Amino acid sequence: MQIVFMDIDGVLTDGAVYVDEFGKETKRILFEDINAIFDLKRAGLKFGFITGENNTFCDYLDKRFSPNIFLRGCKDKLSSFKKIESEYGFDKANVCYVGDSQSDVELLEYVGLSFAPSDSPIKVKSAVKKVLKSSRGNGVVRELVDNILGI
Repeated sequence: MQIVFMDIDGVLTDGAVYVDEFGKETKRILFEDINAIFDLKRAGLKFGFITGENNTFCDYLDKRFSPNIFLRGCKDKLSSFKKIESEYGFDKANVCYVGDSQSDVELLEYVGLSFAPSDSPIKVKSAVKKVLKSSRGNGVVRELVDNILGI
C-alpha cells in the first residue's frame, strides 16, 4: 500500500456540524480514530486527506496529523487525485481511499482498495471494495486502519 487517503466529513467526523450559542461551528472526532491515524503512521504508511472543505477545521487537522498529502477544496476528487498521481508516482492499484458521499464515488471506483461507512448511500456502498461495519464518524478510521494493518 503506497498511501491511504480519507475524506473528512462522514469518515473522520460524523458529517454533522455542531453550532454553539455564539454561532461557532464545531465537529466531533473520536479518540480511537485519532489514535488509528497515529497507528497508521507508526506502521510506516503514508496517509492523506482529500476533502471538498477548505476551512479552519482543515488547518487543525493539518497541524494535528501532518498528513503526507492534503487536498482541500476538491469538488472533483478524482480529477484532483489524478493531478497528483503521476507527480508522486502512485499506482492506483496500491492506493486506498475511504469516502461516504456521492462526491467520492468516482475516486472510490478508481483506486485499488476502497471503503465506505455502513450508513453511506447505496450508490457509495456499491462503488467500494468493502463496506465497513462502522457508521460515519463512529470508528470508521479505526476499523479502516485495523483492516489495512491486518489487526
